Amino acid sequence: MVANVLIRHNTALLERAVDLVVKQAAIPTLQAEAAAHDKIARANAFRRMMTGGAIAVAAVGMGYGAALFFGRDHRLPPVIDTTQTEKRDDRIPTTETVPQDSKTERTEAPAPEVTPKPETTTPTPPKPPDVVTADFNKFLTREIDWQGSHWSLVSGHHFNDEHDTTWDRAWCYTRRLVNGVDVNVDLVNRASPTAKPQAPVSPAMTLASIGLNDASALELGSKCVWLDKGTFSAGDYEAPAGRAEMANKLVAQDGWDAMGFDLPSMPLWNVSFDQCQTQCEDDNRCAAITYDKKHSACFMKGDAAVLVKDPDATMAAKQAVAGKLQYSSLVFYKDTVVVGDSYSNVPSAYADCVMACAADQKCLGFNFDSPNKMCSLLDQVNSLSLFKGVASGSKAAGN
Repeated sequence: MVANVLIRHNTALLERAVDLVVKQAAIPTLQAEAAAHDKIARANAFRRMMTGGAIAVAAVGMGYGAALFFGRDHRLPPVIDTTQTEKRDDRIPTTETVPQDSKTERTEAPAPEVTPKPETTTPTPPKPPDVVTADFNKFLTREIDWQGSHWSLVSGHHFNDEHDTTWDRAWCYTRRLVNGVDVNVDLVNRASPTAKPQAPVSPAMTLASIGLNDASALELGSKCVWLDKGTFSAGDYEAPAGRAEMANKLVAQDGWDAMGFDLPSMPLWNVSFDQCQTQCEDDNRCAAITYDKKHSACFMKGDAAVLVKDPDATMAAKQAVAGKLQYSSLVFYKDTVVVGDSYSNVPSAYADCVMACAADQKCLGFNFDSPNKMCSLLDQVNSLSLFKGVASGSKAAGN
């Protein structure tokens, strides 16, 4: 009996010893497990702290951004202390196992206060001022047939601006094509609707270039039409200032001779060119002169049409005829006959014979028989031959 008790007692001691040995052996394992749980808990706590800090920084940034955007001061959101909202538990109970992917409950930061942007109304742009057309012209055109030719008369009227009820000045002009050149001729000027019109305006030389003189220009100008329905006759115009003096001035060209139209009792001998010019300007009958430099002789003329080359002569013409002069290419010979085909033989004076050939495009040369006063016109020139008493001429090649 005693032996059985002793055996059971020893067995119990052995079991305790074994259990003690097992528990002692498990201590390092438990310590290691506890250390691991502690590290995991610290890592989770640190992660929660960093997340909260990031949220706080983001909230602060959003507050500053809103303040800058709206241009006003805003109350910044409070900084959240994550150490107070999330308590750290360093104690790890032996009966629970902390999972690796445990989630931490987050504390949401309050949204920043945003002041709504006041509504802005776009101001209505001011209405641009009305555009006024200023400094402009209105024209009237009249087409007429007059003195065997067609004429286009253009009347211009100037306005300061479009609100003017009438023009402030007006004018009338015409245009003609002369030898391929477009010639503009001013006929009438009106300084105002009530002022007396002035005409003719263009110089006499310009008028002559299109076949007009002062009298015919006045008649043509009376046919101009106006916006105010004004009508004028030739006697209603006044001459522009200084026109009478300019009309009598001579325009000189050296080396040319104006053929024909000599006034009676010509020439005037032993006079200078200036004396010849002055005498013509003072004589209403005189329209042009030819001055013979070799003999100091002055030939005053009632008209002029054809000019021929002559190195010993100087011609001058008043503006009324200067614009219509024709320049001939005739070359002259003395005691010489031009050999060729003649198509006309008529009695004539020497000057008339020269002008007849100069004005006729068919004529290429002429012969004037001085003793018999006969003029022969040629349409073909072959050669020259000496012949006493004959004055002749031929046109230069290419003319």
